Amino acid sequence: MPMRRRAFAGLQIGISLHVTADTITVALPGDLTKSGQPWEADVPQCVEPLLHRYVNEARLFLMERGQQHHNVLWVGRSGTPLKKAALSPRIAEQTLKLTGRRIPPHFFRDAAATTLARSSPEHAKLIRPILAHTSFGTAEHHYIHAQTIEAGRDYAALINQKKKVRR
Repeated sequence: MPMRRRAFAGLQIGISLHVTADTITVALPGDLTKSGQPWEADVPQCVEPLLHRYVNEARLFLMERGQQHHNVLWVGRSGTPLKKAALSPRIAEQTLKLTGRRIPPHFFRDAAATTLARSSPEHAKLIRPILAHTSFGTAEHHYIHAQTIEAGRDYAALINQKKKVRR
């Protein structure tokens, strides 16, 4: 879900995050998007069980421990809301643990757009509404980036093929 860091940090249960037994939906009001347009999407099914567990167990445990009562989704060890500035290092730390590389949160937005453009060039026009941009400039950038990646891979394969023929 390619949200901006401010929107991700500002998620509030019952306001911008709607949790039911079957689905979890993110519904960002215009003031949490750069374009000023509301944005809504269901949390992917592969993430739902983890987020349900966080909301129903981990978050509640942390809030009880700190005697906190609020609807902010992301909380620290004492149950207080995490600030936007605290989320980026935590995300980078977790990606380093899981992948061996530190990945800043904004790279997930870039990856979503580039992945869409690479997997389905004809659907690259969907990048604008997914990222909640007002123009197609960024979508075009990711489309060109995806095409460059493909061209580079094709070129590398051709070079490797030529090397094998020479031997």
